[in-house]
Amino acid sequence: ACSLPGLSSTVDLLIYQTLCYAHDDLDHIDVDHYLLKVCGQAEFLQKIVLVYSVLVIHKQSTTTHYVSLPPFYDLPHTPLFPFSLFLYSPHSPPPTLFLSSHISVFSYRVCFPIQINQLPRETQLTVTLYASALPPPGGAEEKGSKQRRSIEPLGWVTMPLPFDKKNRMKSFNPNLSGQVDFPTSSFEVLFSTPAPGEFCPQYDFSRLDQHSQRQLQDVLHKKSLFWLTPEDKRLLWEKRSFCQTESGALPLVLASAPRWEWACLPDIYALLRQWACLNHLDALGLLHATFPDQELRRTAVQWMDSISDPELLDFLPQLVQALKYECYLDCPLVRFLLRRAIGDVRIAHYLFWLLKDNLQDSQFSGRYQHLLAALLCCVGRGLREEFDRQSWLVSILAKVAQGVRDASPSGRQTVLREGLEEVKQFFSVNSSCRLPLNPGLLVKAINIKLCSYFNSNAVPLKLSFQNMDPRGDNINVIFKSGDDLRQDMLTLQIIRIMNKIWIQEGLDMRMVIFRCFSTGRGRGMVEMIPQAETLRKIQGEHGVTGSFKDRPLADWLQKHNPKEDEYEKAVENFIYSCAGCCVATYILGICDRHNDNIMLKTSGHMFHIDFGKFLGHAQMFGNIKRDRAPFVFTSDMAYVINGGDKPSSRFHDFVDLCCEAYNLIRKHTHLFLNLLGLMLSCGIPELSDLDDLKYVYDALRPHESEEDATMYFTRLIESSLGSVATKLNFFIHNLAQMKFASSEERPVLSFAPRVYTLKTDGLIRNLFVCQHIRTYSPSKGYMFVVKVDREGQQGSVLVQRSFEEFYELHNKLRLIFPSSKLPSFPSRFLIGRSRGEAMADRRKDELNGYVWHLVHAAPEVAQVTLRNIFCFIHVLLSVSFPAELCWPPVSGKVAGEVKLSITYKSDKLFIMVMHIRGLVSDGTDPDPYVKLYLLPDPQKTSKRKTKAARRTCNPTYNEMLVYDRIPRGDLQQRVIHLRVLGDGAFWENTLLGQAFIPLKTLTPGQCWADWHQLSMPSTESAR
Repeated sequence: ACSLPGLSSTVDLLIYQTLCYAHDDLDHIDVDHYLLKVCGQAEFLQKIVLVYSVLVIHKQSTTTHYVSLPPFYDLPHTPLFPFSLFLYSPHSPPPTLFLSSHISVFSYRVCFPIQINQLPRETQLTVTLYASALPPPGGAEEKGSKQRRSIEPLGWVTMPLPFDKKNRMKSFNPNLSGQVDFPTSSFEVLFSTPAPGEFCPQYDFSRLDQHSQRQLQDVLHKKSLFWLTPEDKRLLWEKRSFCQTESGALPLVLASAPRWEWACLPDIYALLRQWACLNHLDALGLLHATFPDQELRRTAVQWMDSISDPELLDFLPQLVQALKYECYLDCPLVRFLLRRAIGDVRIAHYLFWLLKDNLQDSQFSGRYQHLLAALLCCVGRGLREEFDRQSWLVSILAKVAQGVRDASPSGRQTVLREGLEEVKQFFSVNSSCRLPLNPGLLVKAINIKLCSYFNSNAVPLKLSFQNMDPRGDNINVIFKSGDDLRQDMLTLQIIRIMNKIWIQEGLDMRMVIFRCFSTGRGRGMVEMIPQAETLRKIQGEHGVTGSFKDRPLADWLQKHNPKEDEYEKAVENFIYSCAGCCVATYILGICDRHNDNIMLKTSGHMFHIDFGKFLGHAQMFGNIKRDRAPFVFTSDMAYVINGGDKPSSRFHDFVDLCCEAYNLIRKHTHLFLNLLGLMLSCGIPELSDLDDLKYVYDALRPHESEEDATMYFTRLIESSLGSVATKLNFFIHNLAQMKFASSEERPVLSFAPRVYTLKTDGLIRNLFVCQHIRTYSPSKGYMFVVKVDREGQQGSVLVQRSFEEFYELHNKLRLIFPSSKLPSFPSRFLIGRSRGEAMADRRKDELNGYVWHLVHAAPEVAQVTLRNIFCFIHVLLSVSFPAELCWPPVSGKVAGEVKLSITYKSDKLFIMVMHIRGLVSDGTDPDPYVKLYLLPDPQKTSKRKTKAARRTCNPTYNEMLVYDRIPRGDLQQRVIHLRVLGDGAFWENTLLGQAFIPLKTLTPGQCWADWHQLSMPSTESAR
């Protein structure tokens, strides 16, 4: 048997037998047996029993055809049946014949005016059945009603030309609740695959003239075949011999081939053989519906064979969609996927759920059923039983989720508890089960007490499973019913691939990558990220207007990262992850961004959830877009990055990270267009046509240089930061969600990360405010050091608290007890300098008295008081404190630094002014701008300048200043004279610093990016 063509191993033989078993000999197998196990009996019968309402599956001959019929037609009434045949040939418009009859029996011979040898082998015949309403009895039809009668399709069937396994054309009778006969020819028609042409020239790109090079580069920069104009295709096909050094250009060139008939194939196959072997990422572009040719698709799959199993998982959804574009079930792509599924249980697991999800596709359901049967034949009994358990668990959870969703708000908890009893019974029958979300998640029970639901529209379930690994934590997931998770799944897949690209390029953006998987239309699982909170809850700690304040995020991170090194690490994580989120959400056009679908981990990592709107499909308030900013980047995020409300050098790092990450993704524009393009037929409403794909193309701007893209994204950051609409959107969402707020979800104190008790921290023996220290960050003032002694603890613990935090503790206690039972609190209002040393010393003594009375209060007061004090005094800083924090003075003539990126090419000098840090001011932040001269310049004609930044000593510009017609021989004699000036509206501009930068070390064609020191001359002002 292994001597059969194309069979080189036992695995190939197994796949071959499986495909025969699942396709060619359907009369001898019971496909329904497998489908009943993987779908569930009720779900399966709902699909196939109602012949005229959902789907007709025909199991005969060597092909399978599908008919989709709307449920409201009653065929026995015999309406008027027009009948049309369409012959669809790839790459050319199909001829159409139209026939009609008053009865449902047809007997017509249809001849298409085209020769068989001019048709590609992949030509398909489409038969569509239409119906129109009958006139009323007696012929009493109203005037004009004939024109109003609509003709609607009842069903259709698409079939390839009937070539058998040996590529011989044969006669057969495909059914559409009827019969279409291909008459037997008097001679044998044989389609033979032509050999590649012998001559296929290959030329170096540089041999083209400059004009042709620019033309060809402009076309190649489009990165996708979807936007090739007829002129582009003509140029690409004409110059195809000069494009072979561009590996990603092959799909563009092949899409430009003028004809694909048999006589033209030798030239195309010669080009395919001559082209350098594509990597697996570029080969994805050859699996689009644009390329039905079997030899081409076989070559693409052969090139993809080098992909590793972990990387294959990243592209598996697209490959499953590409199966729709195959002409035959037994094809290289199907064999490739089955072979990989046999070798890796993770691939088998995800392939099973992807195929199962696509059973809902009315057009291709039959094909996916057979592929699912083939997969289940290959993987063996053990894995089939595992898939059976998973499907059973998902069906139970879907029923529970639907019940909770349909119940009244007051009864949902009861319905949830009752429904989870069935899940508990499931685990009494099955000792363990792997979750569809990840085959590595093996669970053995459900923790009913830890399960709950979310108060959102879909009412998703929060489920807690007991880990099979006794050393592992509980596995928490979200189960959704009523939401189509395919869009979330696709969005997270693209973000995961972006993150891998960044890491491969040495840029770790600290992204939070979590799984989301659709287990059927309208249901699925989402991984829960621990130790994370929504921005709404974080901002809510500062009141309903917290979204308008700058400090909530910084204070929350400080609360959870009390030590200085912990906080700095959290801020670093925040800077990187925030930059990654900005880039990813902009490219994918993620909309409906409010503070309940942006989350922050205690470690500082920021991430987005809930991707119900993407590719620019924004929520609308009437005619107004809800998402007005390019992406979410608000002042409270900038406050964390800057370490305060003024720009700092860390903001420069943030901008640089965004621009670098953006440019790295732009280099892979063709990959993301291919991935999204293969999903156009998957049925996601917001990814259904080329306009949706064009959004990503426009966002990536593949035609622009890196410098232009850097300037563009810098302007996007400025636009997002300056948008008031984002904060207003957050505020409106806060108001809308107030009804769902629960006091039990809020911390005891705004600055305490959680509730601390006697059990967790131990009994307090004594509290004493021992000293005050001067602080400068995040604002100037005094902090009070509290010495804490506990039973069973060696030594004392020192805690640092502000006067305002003492005051918050007092207000919290006033909500519980009347003022008569509490000691009086020191006055917050002082006359004179409220931040002086004497004031701080006096407040220290007053706070000592207040704390002593709290600890020694009546028992009923002390019990509750101590719970709040446990939270209040929990260690937030290390034991040692600096005596004084101060900024070092700036030395004599040093006035900061400026970062430039300088490039020389084609007699042009490109100077990008990026950032300035450490400008010296006289107490008022200046409005700095940069002015350049290219010396020698006695006539002052080389002046270039940037726009002015507002109120900052650490501005970001990312503006390109260009000097034309600079001969290469003159470059080494040139010097850049850079001046930083403070913009004055009614007075002379103030010189803030200057630098002289010789260009003698600049290498043409290379980018020189560096920081240059600014100094102050003897004069203090200039025009």
